[in-house]
Amino acid sequence: MPALPAPTARTLAFAAGGVALLLLGVAFGNQDTVWPAVFLIALPCVALLLALATRPRIAVERTVAPASIPAGEPATVHLRSTARRASSVGTVVAEDDPGVALGLPRQMPVDASTVGAVTEATYEIRPRRRGRHTLDGYRFRFVDLFGFWLWTLHVAHPTDLAVTPATVPLSTTRASSYGITGETPIPHTAVAGPDDAMVREYQPRDDVRRIHWPSTAHSGVLMVRREEAAWDPTAWVLLDSRADVLGADDGEGGGPPGFETLVSAAASIGLRMLEDGFTVTLVDAEGAHRPVVAEHAGAETSWLDPLVDADIHDASGLNEATVALAQAGPEQVVLALLGGLDAGDAALLMAADAPRQRRIAFVLSPDAAARPAFDEASVTLSAHGWDVRELSTLAVLPHAWALENAGAR
Repeated sequence: MPALPAPTARTLAFAAGGVALLLLGVAFGNQDTVWPAVFLIALPCVALLLALATRPRIAVERTVAPASIPAGEPATVHLRSTARRASSVGTVVAEDDPGVALGLPRQMPVDASTVGAVTEATYEIRPRRRGRHTLDGYRFRFVDLFGFWLWTLHVAHPTDLAVTPATVPLSTTRASSYGITGETPIPHTAVAGPDDAMVREYQPRDDVRRIHWPSTAHSGVLMVRREEAAWDPTAWVLLDSRADVLGADDGEGGGPPGFETLVSAAASIGLRMLEDGFTVTLVDAEGAHRPVVAEHAGAETSWLDPLVDADIHDASGLNEATVALAQAGPEQVVLALLGGLDAGDAALLMAADAPRQRRIAFVLSPDAAARPAFDEASVTLSAHGWDVRELSTLAVLPHAWALENAGAR
């Protein structure tokens, strides 16, 4: 059913004049005013029927390029309006409203004078927040030839747009080439230094001829050269999504600001590690996890897609998350992106440790009340092999990542 039009000021004036003449004619018994009154009242009704029969029909095609963009980056919307029925109503003005989250409505004149007339328009949107959006706000307006009715008709043509989290570039996590001696490849990174790749702790029945004396002298622990094996770089990224830690949304339709920082950090870290050949598994506070293999086609999209929909959960602790992290094997990388850190969190993280892992925790900077608990838990984690770094905003992530890189080399 088509939308009903809105009366213009002319319609209201004609109706008021017609009713006034009709009442005067009845009151004074003057039949000469009845017919003009009927004419004034009937003319807008006739105009309405004529407009219903001759109103334009417009088809629209909308494309958004690219169909998936990072938050804060521009996308181009292209509209193609085609007249399906000629109309002589006069000027037709179209408006495309992408929605509050994407920008202001854009208006453009449309040619509806002949069948098949095409009008094209292009405009830019710049979404500020991650999420999935559907553009379906195309409508056109016109006034009938007599100026009595303003019509606004919606044309359905939904167009989807995925806005991925904002990201920042991070330094490389390993060298692009390996040694050619037949030994295990040597990564250069913020998450595993060269010595860690070449040697490991001595185990019973190891050949004493494989003892690596420089590493033994440096660490104070008996170390041996690794057996020849293919390096299998694997990383686990814990994204803290606890509502009681991250707080409420920002009041503008977005998630808690701290959570958005963690989501963007997870996106940045995951993309960096996928580019460097890691298999990366995303874990949330409820323990849900999914691996993304760097060698698979569309790995970057597979990593970012669940982060578009990431949301806070009612989980009260990291119990389920650390159960998932316990699946991380020796010599793998564990990165925890936390909204807060206290003694309970530290105990759970330490319980999920495996031998010879590289473990890094990026924690949102605590407020004054939470600072003592954070400092205590940070010391505890550091004593058990974790590197703990504060993360106030996404902008400081490259610096924190570079500190890790420098510390591991």
